[in-house]
Amino acid sequence: MQLKPIADQVVVVLGASSGIGRASALRLAEKGAALVVAARSEPGLQSLVQEITDRGGRATYVVCDVVDPDQVQAVAEAAVSAYGRIDTWVNVAAVLVHAPFEQTLPEEFRRLMEINYLGQVHGALAALPRLRATGGGALITVSSVESRVALPRHSAYAASKHAVEGMTDALRRDLMAEGAPISVTSIKPATINTPFFTSAAHTLDVEPTGPPPVYQPSVVADCVLYAAEHPVRDLYAGGAGRVMSAVQALAPRLMDAALSRAVPLEATSTPAPGGAPGTLYAPREDDNRAEGDFGSRARGFSAYTWLQTHPRAKPLLAGAALATVALVLDRRDGR
Repeated sequence: MQLKPIADQVVVVLGASSGIGRASALRLAEKGAALVVAARSEPGLQSLVQEITDRGGRATYVVCDVVDPDQVQAVAEAAVSAYGRIDTWVNVAAVLVHAPFEQTLPEEFRRLMEINYLGQVHGALAALPRLRATGGGALITVSSVESRVALPRHSAYAASKHAVEGMTDALRRDLMAEGAPISVTSIKPATINTPFFTSAAHTLDVEPTGPPPVYQPSVVADCVLYAAEHPVRDLYAGGAGRVMSAVQALAPRLMDAALSRAVPLEATSTPAPGGAPGTLYAPREDDNRAEGDFGSRARGFSAYTWLQTHPRAKPLLAGAALATVALVLDRRDGR
C-alpha cells in the first residue's frame, strides 16, 4: 500500500480546535497538506485557520459536533467541495470525566460513549467512501493508552477508548478482507500536555492530571504525520504508554497495585467542594491552546516513539551497539 507524501495530501482533522488535534493540524500544514479542520469551538477553529494561513498554509474549517453523524458527513462533503478529495482522515475528538466509578453519572457514561466512541464511528463512516473514491488513503484514530490500561477514576473514559480499539481492529480486518487500499492506524498517547485534563468534567477540589511522565502534543503529532505517509497498525505516543501496556498484558495484578496507589490523596475527597462541568456538553471557547498547563515537566521527545517512526534507524543503532561492545572487548583483550 502506497500513501502519498503529506505535501500532496488533503487531510481532515476532526477535533482540531485544541490539544493534539490542533498540534497535528499545524504540523500537517507546515508539511504542505491542505487542511479541513473541524470541532465544536468556532473561535478555536478560526484562530487555527488564521495561524495556518499566516504561515502560508491552506486550511478551511467546519463547525461540527461529532455526536451528530450528519454534521460529520458535512465535514467530508466540505473537504471534497474545497479540494476535490480526501487522502487522510484523522479522528481526535474526545472528552474526559475524572471521577470515581460511583460518582460518575449514567448520563456521563452515555455522553462519553457518544463523543469518544460514536464520534470515531461517525468519522470513519464519513471517511471511508471518500478514501475509496480517492483510490486509497489513511484513516488515523487517536485513541489512548487507556484503550489497553484503564486508570482509576477514568472508568467512563477507559470504557469508551476500549470500545474505539475494538471497533478499529474489526474495521481494519474488514478492509483487509475486502482488499481496500486504506491504512488504519491506532495512535495511543500516554499522558499529554494539552488542555484536556483542565477541560475534564470532575467532582474534585483539585484539577485532574494524568500519571507521569508527561509528553508534549508534538510527540503525538509526530505519530500522526508518520501514519499519514506510512501504513502502520499501532503507534504509541510516549514510551511510558508502551511500558504500561506491556505490564498490563504480562502482569495485570501488578498494574492494579501500581495504579491504585498512584491516585493523589488530595484527589480522594468525596464529595468534593469544587469540581467543574468540563466540556461534556459545550466546548471551552476561551481555551484553544495546543499545549496545556504542564509544560514545565513535559517531555518534547520520546526515544521509543522516535524509533517507531524511524524504523530504518533500528538496525543502525543495533549495529552501533554491537560495534561498541566489540571495541570494548578488543581493548580488554589487548590489555
